[in-house]
Amino acid sequence: MTGVRICPNHFGQPAILIRSGFNFKVHRPAETRIVVKSRVRPPGPAAIMEKPVAGALECRFTPESSPFMTVTIKTGAEVEGMRIAGRLASEVLDYITPFVKPGVTTGELDRLCHDYMVNVQGTIPAPLNYAPSGHAPYPKSICTSVNNQVCHGVPGDKLLKNGDIVNLDITVIKDGWHGDTSRMFAVGETTIQAKRLIQITYEAMWVGIDHVKPGARLGDIGHAIQRFAENHGYSVVREFCGHGIGRNFHEDPQVLHYGKPGTGLVLETGMTFTIEPMINAGRRDIRQMPDGWTIVTKDRSLSAQWEHTILVTDSGYEVLTVSAGSPAVPDHVRRAA
Repeated sequence: MTGVRICPNHFGQPAILIRSGFNFKVHRPAETRIVVKSRVRPPGPAAIMEKPVAGALECRFTPESSPFMTVTIKTGAEVEGMRIAGRLASEVLDYITPFVKPGVTTGELDRLCHDYMVNVQGTIPAPLNYAPSGHAPYPKSICTSVNNQVCHGVPGDKLLKNGDIVNLDITVIKDGWHGDTSRMFAVGETTIQAKRLIQITYEAMWVGIDHVKPGARLGDIGHAIQRFAENHGYSVVREFCGHGIGRNFHEDPQVLHYGKPGTGLVLETGMTFTIEPMINAGRRDIRQMPDGWTIVTKDRSLSAQWEHTILVTDSGYEVLTVSAGSPAVPDHVRRAA
């Protein structure tokens, strides 16, 4: 489930991008708190959202009001807890895959996933009744974003039809740890254009993942995703982003899917966060629906998203949200490994 950039986001946190730069705190297990040294320039060209999402308040930070991002480092048993939660989240997607077909409602997919999480896995669906500051509680257990819906689509009576594309976004809680992942599904026979958008978005996520290693910066990830997507003729949604994750559903850092290389937080072993680019076939502009949650493309073009939860390791990264049914890693990432 995505985070919001440049406005008081869906998690009650302030925006992190400011024109003058921003600071970070890193929380370590021994309660040692380190302020990351340098003030860094934002990876985007402007500090203020050009066109805020409808209903969102616009933030304008000054250097004096610059917030701190507090990043929690996971070690040992904490990492193992994240591995378990991540695998279980992915296994929900394995389970639901055969049910995604023409004629099913998004509400039925939500019911099936909820029952599987609660009754089979013994997990808690994190989105259900999730109520960040300023928002009504999210009413369902998963997010189902269909066709031009970018993210946070609320399941209901909508029937999936042949040719649709849908993103199913799953977050589970197991023993206090969160696992967050999403996949795209083609419903029946879809168009070549829809299949291409799904594939390029999947590859864009992995291009970003492949830049994760200690010493890299968040801007390296965003830049790689943006360049890959735009080189294929697509646009990157900027108002929503990846996020830190652990004991909390949404933690720092906020992980933008665009930016400039060499900018942003320096990655360290033990950081956990999601990478979840939202890529539009048309323009990147979006709007919010009256339900207060569902986000759609303003030009009604198709949108796709994939998501993994990532652990920064000494040698690079570990993808925590994998299971038997996870799609294969793209060839270009395997070749680079």
